[in-house]
Amino acid sequence: MSTPRRFWIEFELEKRPSWLWQGIGVTGFDVRDCLSMVAAELFGDEPMPPVRRITVDISLAEPPPAGRGYLGVPVWRGVWYPPRNLVSGPTHDIDRRGAPFDYPTPVTGLPRVRASEILRTKTTWWDEIPHINDLLWPLVRMHDAKSVHGMRHNALHVRDRCVSGPTYGDMIREALDFMISWQPTPDEWFDPTEIRFADQRDLEEYLRAFRDYLSGDRPEPIYPPGS
Repeated sequence: MSTPRRFWIEFELEKRPSWLWQGIGVTGFDVRDCLSMVAAELFGDEPMPPVRRITVDISLAEPPPAGRGYLGVPVWRGVWYPPRNLVSGPTHDIDRRGAPFDYPTPVTGLPRVRASEILRTKTTWWDEIPHINDLLWPLVRMHDAKSVHGMRHNALHVRDRCVSGPTYGDMIREALDFMISWQPTPDEWFDPTEIRFADQRDLEEYLRAFRDYLSGDRPEPIYPPGS
């Protein structure tokens, strides 16, 4: 069996239902596998609209058209936009009877951009963090100076997603464990967050507290300087 891949499927629509016009995000073994899951999980007995475009290996380094906050778990086989798999969990059955035979040739998503290029950092240690391109928001951007005042709300939202999607939570904790073991300096953290910690010990304590908060081992994270 091949490795599951991420697909973004767009449709030809005469009318645009608000949940459909941007496209559908689904992870599966191939196009027909993905189309069969979309047909079964989203359309049921209704006919599926003609497919206009299929993008394979879509990168989530930047938010897709739907926005990152509305995604399910892209590493699971199944529909993750709309975030259907947050309720259903990963799809295990394989039944391709609902997949159409007429669809456009898939196009490949843009090459994956390194995290250090997206973040425009001087150092490249960010590129070594597991799953970093899929986790830029919870690992970097929600901690930066522009987002720091919303940290309490954002941290709670991320923790809720870790609970509802255990695989997502495992990815974040694995990444945070790596970041803690790397022991970034205050200068490395300041670039790109523009948040300055007094010393490396304070930064490590901050990262450990955030990891433990997401794991349910402490009631509150440590909030960054200036929050």
